[in-house]
Amino acid sequence: MYRERQAVPPPLPAYTGKTLPWYLRTLKQIRAEGLEPVGRPVGALSWTPQGQYAPIECPAWDIRKAERPLDPEPSLDEL
Repeated sequence: MYRERQAVPPPLPAYTGKTLPWYLRTLKQIRAEGLEPVGRPVGALSWTPQGQYAPIECPAWDIRKAERPLDPEPSLDEL
């Protein structure tokens, strides 16, 4: 039986705190500026916490593409 191959996206490039480009931010950092990320992450911030052996990776988005969330429209009860 023929199975359709699902496209697997390539792994995200991983950066350390020193090599992370200025325009890549984590979700928490983007939301702290009142913005929402758009699209898929474009990189990953990687670090190893003190006392741990395995690194942790956190997705990072391009802040230049982030957008301000739209204000929710008032409900009929509020009018």
